[in-house]
Amino acid sequence: MSNNVHENKLQVLGKLAASLTHEIKNPLSVIKLNLEFLKMNNEKFDQETIECIDSSLEAADMIDKLIYTTLEFSRKSKDDYNYYCINDIIQKSLHITKGNANKKNIAFQLRLTDNLAKVKVNETKILQVFVNIISNSIEASHTSSRIFINSFENNGRVNVEIIDEGFGIIDEKKNEIFEDFYTSKDDGTGLGLSVCKTILEEHEATFEFKNNETKGTTFTIQFNP
Repeated sequence: MSNNVHENKLQVLGKLAASLTHEIKNPLSVIKLNLEFLKMNNEKFDQETIECIDSSLEAADMIDKLIYTTLEFSRKSKDDYNYYCINDIIQKSLHITKGNANKKNIAFQLRLTDNLAKVKVNETKILQVFVNIISNSIEASHTSSRIFINSFENNGRVNVEIIDEGFGIIDEKKNEIFEDFYTSKDDGTGLGLSVCKTILEEHEATFEFKNNETKGTTFTIQFNP
């Protein structure tokens, strides 16, 4: 893809995102109001249904925030950066993605180190990164498999590993998966991992992946505390 074609596609995407912002927010408000109404009447539902309502509300709130932040790829403002425990953001991402994992009977196995150094991040953007990578891992995983999520400190940096038991990434595509508009999915936009990479670069964090020796893929993110 030539640089001119690439830039033109990004400009068109930016204009489209701006025009869709208002149109997305209106139906999203309706969805949130309906979910909040259901939550007010939670005595009528079993615990599993209540959890589904809560996770849907959290996902709707995330979309609401992302409307104004995620698609603005060049935004460099540090005003909304604060210090967070990365384990808390991981837990929020699991709450949002567990419904899709349950559909495939995929189990999350966590090894989250206590008392990690806090990292200065935009919580909404890093939540998007985790949700995106975990969602990709779910899609790539076999039914009744596992996804391992680890957090730990190494050489003064906070590390997060997301390890699946899926199909892996073929060697020919390893240099392409972070490119804008690359996707192996029929209905994919090709922006997921590209957005993740951009967000992490804004945070001066590193983003790496490798195929596991047996099966699946390991994504590793390193944050400076």
